[in-house]
Amino acid sequence: MKILFVFSHPAPYKIDLFNGLAPHLDLTVVFERHASGYRHPLFYANETYKFRSIFLGGMAIGAENHFSRELIRHLKSDTYDLIIMNGYSSLTEIMTICYMQRQKIPYVLYVNGGVIHTDPKWRYRLKRKLVTGAFAYFSPTPHVDPYLIHYGAAQDKIIHYPYATIHERQLAVKKATSGDRNQLLGQLGLPPHEYFISAGQFVDRKNNMAVLKLWADTNRREHLLLVGSGPDENDYRRYIKDHDLRNVHILPYQKKSDLLPMIRHALGFIILSKEDIYGHVVNEALSQGVPVVSSDHVMAARHLIKNGRNGFIVDVADVNAVTQALDDVKKHDMFEACVATARDQTLEAMVAHHLDAFEALLP
Repeated sequence: MKILFVFSHPAPYKIDLFNGLAPHLDLTVVFERHASGYRHPLFYANETYKFRSIFLGGMAIGAENHFSRELIRHLKSDTYDLIIMNGYSSLTEIMTICYMQRQKIPYVLYVNGGVIHTDPKWRYRLKRKLVTGAFAYFSPTPHVDPYLIHYGAAQDKIIHYPYATIHERQLAVKKATSGDRNQLLGQLGLPPHEYFISAGQFVDRKNNMAVLKLWADTNRREHLLLVGSGPDENDYRRYIKDHDLRNVHILPYQKKSDLLPMIRHALGFIILSKEDIYGHVVNEALSQGVPVVSSDHVMAARHLIKNGRNGFIVDVADVNAVTQALDDVKKHDMFEACVATARDQTLEAMVAHHLDAFEALLP
């Protein structure tokens, strides 16, 4: 089975998926860019590719966009049993999809998530043209299906897949002890204390400022570890200093192997994003037996969190609700329920599901 998968950049979770698929397929992956957005350089530390990879030339535009005709030239010189477009928004992707439509080359549209926005008529029509031209769709959760359907996808053509960044071997097997926690904090140069944790890009849509304001306004006694990097970091540090938040600590971006132990020893994971088309950190937290307090704008939370069982979904504007959720995860043992949820969302399960789906799609 000869498959072409097109994705914008070599995100490590995609590399893990492709490496898992490669022993079973003749797999070629085209990357438009070497890096994307405000990603920390350590984000791209995985350089082991077990598949054929092609990095397009052309022009990187801004944080996400890209322009190149090389992918079209590649399609003119090679053929595949299945072409999967993981995106349709860059200039490269738009041109390539339009070319495939003209040449009647079938393609699958694969999305990592999606949020419906109010589009100008021209943009809506363009998106609808690109989406409706696919003969099948991959969606990580039924909560994303309305996004695809809004732009013309047929419900019966949507294939759901477990969206994972965690291997089975990385699932927590027992709860962390307070002694383990204090030892970890000592290694980080922090005082022994119970803490909540949040990790991700320091950008506006992640809404980390709301978390800081919550700590300031409610005088929470637990410590908060805010892990990541991005353009808003100086604003966070200024706010922490101005409000004398001595129990809030900003830590730099961490490799997953270092981040998971930090999560595992936390009381809970907090993510109050204004918008997240998916949100891998939700499942990563659950994999460590740690309950998640999330806004209802995070697709992964809407998909995986069951209120009172493995965390809580809250309205970020309701400070009392967020505070109550943080208090509740302290009171209840949710370890087993969290790990049980994550056990169905591993990279191994993701690879197996994709292989089955590819077989079903091909005649």
